[in-house]
Amino acid sequence: MTGTRKRIGVIGGGFAGLTAALRLAQAGHDVTLWEKGRFGGQAATIPFAGTRIEIFYHHLFQSDTSIASLAEELGVGDSLMWLPSNVGYFADGKILPLNGAIDLLKLNILPIWDRFRVGLVTFYLQHDSKWKKFENITAKQWLLRALGKNAYNKTFGAQLKAKFGGYEDQVAMVWFWGKIWLRTTSRRSPLDQEKLGYFDGSFQVIVDAMVEGCRSAGVDLREAGISSMTQNENGTWRIGSDAGEAPEDYDIVLVTTPSPIFQKLVPNLPPSYTAKLNALEYEAAVVALIELDRSLTDVYWLNIADDDLPFTAVIEHTNFVDASKYGGSHLLYLSKYIEPDHPYFTMSEDEIIAEYLPHLKKLNPDFDPSWVKSARVFRERAAQPIIPLHYSEKIPEHKTPLDNLYLANTTQIYPEDRGTNYSVRLGNDIAKLILDDIRES
Repeated sequence: MTGTRKRIGVIGGGFAGLTAALRLAQAGHDVTLWEKGRFGGQAATIPFAGTRIEIFYHHLFQSDTSIASLAEELGVGDSLMWLPSNVGYFADGKILPLNGAIDLLKLNILPIWDRFRVGLVTFYLQHDSKWKKFENITAKQWLLRALGKNAYNKTFGAQLKAKFGGYEDQVAMVWFWGKIWLRTTSRRSPLDQEKLGYFDGSFQVIVDAMVEGCRSAGVDLREAGISSMTQNENGTWRIGSDAGEAPEDYDIVLVTTPSPIFQKLVPNLPPSYTAKLNALEYEAAVVALIELDRSLTDVYWLNIADDDLPFTAVIEHTNFVDASKYGGSHLLYLSKYIEPDHPYFTMSEDEIIAEYLPHLKKLNPDFDPSWVKSARVFRERAAQPIIPLHYSEKIPEHKTPLDNLYLANTTQIYPEDRGTNYSVRLGNDIAKLILDDIRES
């Protein structure tokens, strides 16, 4: 590569891709970004009642400083609301509040000594920041040993099984540690009620601000997919899109897609790098968004610990953001993580909704299907990376073995879990790495 101004292609318009494109353009480079679907990735939205709503439920924690800082920079920081939230737990046919130590002590699905064990384990994980040791053991092994079989099966084990299904035995304890640690660091004080972040007008507010920021910085945003990607003899890359335009050459390419798509785009990766990409499997997700004419429960986030229910979490969005924002309708997400070959990927929307609705009566005996005003189903094959043991030794490098080709996706967010905040951080980090490499060259 010669000169300091580079032509850079970014593939994928999620939070990582948009952030990286913005930073690279701000640094004076010519940036083109392609997005085949919706800008915002898994935080994309649809129109609803004069506003927008996410196709997959989203909120922020108070520890999510990367995205909050970006919102301030882009002029939409005032749109970020911090709202009180509440958490519940459905087990043994009843909804139980679970917002802190007092609720835990009242958790009568467990004998009192098991409640203390759960509390002590939670306290320990909240105050132990040395995550590295949790890489060497699965969450199931660690928690079984710490809690005992009964407490495990009734609490954390039930949640692990609900979320990961057949992957339950493979998930490293570091993933579970991260969930507990994140909830702790998101509170100003252990005694405070948890507050979560949401953009007034949906996450589309920050997505639109990122898109506009990219355009203002000179990024060429193209709503198209990639049809071809080959490396030239001089190390540059020739990219063609399915928009029908002639292929163009780029000095540097950054790909932000899930690893399976990346490997289809670049089939000639060295086997050693491909092995790292394949070290991490993805769990898929199916989410139903139900519009009701009244509230189903009084809980925002309801974890399901009942194998008879076909969904594993119930997120009643309008118990978090007031229903008045949505014309008085009540919005409910029914979430299920599944293997990519699960029948839910071939069933129609109507079939999935028909399977789900009868179970809502278990959460509220008064529920009647006449409450339903509308229903949609959204699916994602690469929703949740399954974190295996010793993953820090297996993470694929951002700088691939092929010259001038970089990768930034959720498999490289670690030890934290995927999320919009960490995707923004990832975009900042990969842009800095590329800029440093340009300067060194």
